[in-house]
Formats: sequence, C-alpha cells, structure tokens
Amino acid sequence: MKIDFKKIPASGINFETSSDAIRFYGVATKIQNNLVKCSGTIEGSFLHLCDRCGEEFNASIKEEVEVYAHEGVYTQSEELLDLIEFFNDFVDFDTILHSEIESYKSDYLYCDKCK
Repeated sequence: MKIDFKKIPASGINFETSSDAIRFYGVATKIQNNLVKCSGTIEGSFLHLCDRCGEEFNASIKEEVEVYAHEGVYTQSEELLDLIEFFNDFVDFDTILHSEIESYKSDYLYCDKCK
C-alpha cells in the first residue's frame, strides 16, 4: 500500500497492509512537510528456524511500532532512530512492514522446546 506524501494530513490517515499472515495497521500523521510518523501494530505469524536447535516453527509477532517516513534524504539535526527515506513521493507501507519484520527476525527466536 502506497500513499502520496502530499495526501497525508496533520490530523492523520488510517492505513492497513499485510504480507502473508502478518498484518500492519495504524495511523500515519504528517509531522512536517516531508516527514510522516507511522504509528501502528504488526501482528501475525511466520515460519522461522529456531536459533538454538534449527528446527522450523511458527513464530508469532505482536508489536507496537513507531516509524518515521521521510521524502528524500533526511538532513535535519534531530536524530530519528526508526526512519526510512523514500524517493518517489510515496510512503510505502509494504516496505515499512518488510523492514520491521526483518528487524524482528534478526533477534533470537526460539521454538517452544528451546525456550
């Protein structure tokens, strides 16, 4: 799902997108002319290899996230930790979702036997 930066109001707009069995939904709010705050929830499940025994298992995710989307290169002095730069005039919520999933997968995830 993509929304034009220009069409996101300061009062916020609801969004929802999904990838396989994972859903990302919430509110996108314009903070500055080229900066949008995306606050929402990522929930669902995905297949993952246990980081201890290597067995495949169904991992669940339910995370509250707050990500900033910027149109173009972010050059302001305020440092934002969760910032994604877009260069095509659109906020791409699918890209945000995939980025957050990969970030979540980079943590150690264990199957029920190894917990």
